[in-house]
Amino acid sequence: MPKNAVLLFAFFLFLHTPHAFADIAAIHADRLPQETAVLAALDDAREMEPYSHVWWPEWNFPFSKQEVAKRLGKDLDSLVHALKKHPENEDLALLTGLVGRYAYNVDVKGSQDISLSALSQAQKLDPEDVRAPWFRATFMCETLLPAEGEFEFLSLEASHPWDQLPAVFWIDYMECASHTNMFAHVLRAADHLEKLHGVATPLSNTYLNRARKHFDPFDPKKYDPRKIWQGNAEGSNTSITSTSCGLRLQVSENWKIDALDMVDGSCVASFSTGPYKAVKGSLSPEIMVLVQQPRENETLDEFSKKFLTKGTFEPNTPTRCPADHCIASKGERPGMYGENGDGHPRIVVFERDEPAFPGLIFEGPSENPKPDKPGLFKFPKTDQIQQRIPGKLYYLVLLDTAASIEEPAMKDFDFFLQNLIVE
Repeated sequence: MPKNAVLLFAFFLFLHTPHAFADIAAIHADRLPQETAVLAALDDAREMEPYSHVWWPEWNFPFSKQEVAKRLGKDLDSLVHALKKHPENEDLALLTGLVGRYAYNVDVKGSQDISLSALSQAQKLDPEDVRAPWFRATFMCETLLPAEGEFEFLSLEASHPWDQLPAVFWIDYMECASHTNMFAHVLRAADHLEKLHGVATPLSNTYLNRARKHFDPFDPKKYDPRKIWQGNAEGSNTSITSTSCGLRLQVSENWKIDALDMVDGSCVASFSTGPYKAVKGSLSPEIMVLVQQPRENETLDEFSKKFLTKGTFEPNTPTRCPADHCIASKGERPGMYGENGDGHPRIVVFERDEPAFPGLIFEGPSENPKPDKPGLFKFPKTDQIQQRIPGKLYYLVLLDTAASIEEPAMKDFDFFLQNLIVE
């Protein structure tokens, strides 16, 4: 029975010592049928939880794996029988699902289907109860479907205030986020756990330490632009993310990537779109993004005006502002493109404060790097994440185009703004 191999890295730290978990504590014992077999199964689950909460690639615990499997298998049979007699009892269905998961982790045949069926039954009994989807998400993360489990965790997180979720929920969340390489989510879950005064486990501490090690401190003198910028497939387009620069942008499949760099601690990305037929020949509009810390006492308005020195400019309303407030301008540079018309630049500037957990909004489970294409920036696979430039950041988005191709250039610019995500 295949299991999630991500647990291997933690196993050797804890091989000889069982550790306390608390998923079983989420079951309300007083709401269960007060029958001998059901209560015995609950007691067994409490006793066996430290050994079966996760799957272990090797075994060196006080109980043999065969004994744990035998007991949980027997308990599971008893709970299935009880659930047929009490199909309306949600906590019984939850307990059956949880024991089924623990039985699965010690290789009890048929336990996966029983667990998922019982959890589905529990959720139908009370769709507002977080426990059934929480238990199912954890189970998915321990099988070969960690991305599915993580998406369910994200859904639960989005629909519930974090401080109204049980502390142990965040331990299971950390495990799943670690399996799916969502390290900023691990850090935030650990922060929630601490604020809820939850008790960390050795495994949760391992997930936390592993997450911390994946972030390299920002150093403008030591950087590799090919690690700062990461590309992933987004349909036929390319999604480009930089945690260091606090942004994610999308590039159409026919655009050319001219630069993805960091210069003197400032991020620079530029792209050529088109080409489009002009009055004479063809032209390619240029879209550029600049991200930098403000100079000493520099306001956003002062930052904006540094880019309005050539030509004449007037205020403009962009199709989308990626922040709460933008300063936008449209300009005219007479004769800049000769027969192809004046230059018609567009400029949008905005600012963002440093978030509590940089990179969080850019993470998602099971993202795959976009294959390299000839002539495009190559995105190497890296396990390390470059930390965000600290403090407040100013952002500039610039379109440089000739009047003769302004209409298609503006469509590209609008597409770019619509798909620009900043922290």
